[in-house]
Amino acid sequence: MKKLNLLLGTLIATAALSHAVDSYSDVVGYQKVSLPVGGKAIAPTFIKAGVYRGGATISGSTATFSGTPLQGLSLGPTTFSSVANYPRYYAEVISANSPFCGYSFDVSSNTSSAVSSANIPAGLAGAVELEIRPHVTLADLDPTSMNDGDSVNFINDPSGEQVTFYMISGDWYNGNFNPGYAHVPIYPGTGVIFTGQTAPVTITLKGNVKVTPTAVPVSMTAYGNIIAPVNPSSLVNLKGQGLTSSLNDGAAFTKYTTDGTFVEDATFYTISGDVYDANFNIVSGNVNLPGGEAINVGALDQDRVVVIPGVQVSN
Repeated sequence: MKKLNLLLGTLIATAALSHAVDSYSDVVGYQKVSLPVGGKAIAPTFIKAGVYRGGATISGSTATFSGTPLQGLSLGPTTFSSVANYPRYYAEVISANSPFCGYSFDVSSNTSSAVSSANIPAGLAGAVELEIRPHVTLADLDPTSMNDGDSVNFINDPSGEQVTFYMISGDWYNGNFNPGYAHVPIYPGTGVIFTGQTAPVTITLKGNVKVTPTAVPVSMTAYGNIIAPVNPSSLVNLKGQGLTSSLNDGAAFTKYTTDGTFVEDATFYTISGDVYDANFNIVSGNVNLPGGEAINVGALDQDRVVVIPGVQVSN
């Protein structure tokens, strides 16, 4: 696996959940995340509320709904003259009986009855239930609580590219130190590498608890695959997060130290549906990860998709 020579630190998360009734009767909550100097690999633990949920028919690059339920909605990317444009909304398959449940695609444009996308997963066609949601973005990482010079690094791009954004006066700047990048999306089930510079900070993550599965692409050619359950629980058992069923034998997932050094703390392997430790002994107990932290997935035999289960919420 590729080593990431970045300073990371400890994340201590506490989550508070409350039931709220909106148009989808979702559970909402918040999570406080403490980040010392040196930072940590972090991941959003919530999603944003959907703007529409309903049946659609997918054909090619278009998903068409019955009637005009998207009347008055503008779901495409915001067009900026001086900074890069990023998708604002995505559609996710929520049909429990579909093999694509949890898969999502960006919305590139819409009419009153349909959305278009350039990245609808291959093979996804026909009648499905979709939910359209806004992306979680850098703006949702509570940037006003961060210090100037703090940064986040995206490394999951299949091209192998790494992209870093910097916090300055409450705004996100790109690598050329141009402002206005708060709209950069953090895709469901993925994380970023936070590096703190001057003083510890505490950020507050908030939103809707994700009760549906999340399909997360992982790539052989990415610098790394930082992924995480979309789950605010204090401890999440990684053995129950779809790794053994989604990854090849010999695929590895690595947890990192949380003291700011960001070296490998423990690496585990998926073999014949079980989890093995670095000595290739079957791990009989849980492999826990605090909600809000992330792991790195590697040693892949091909590009794959990890399907992470949704959060189970009791009334």
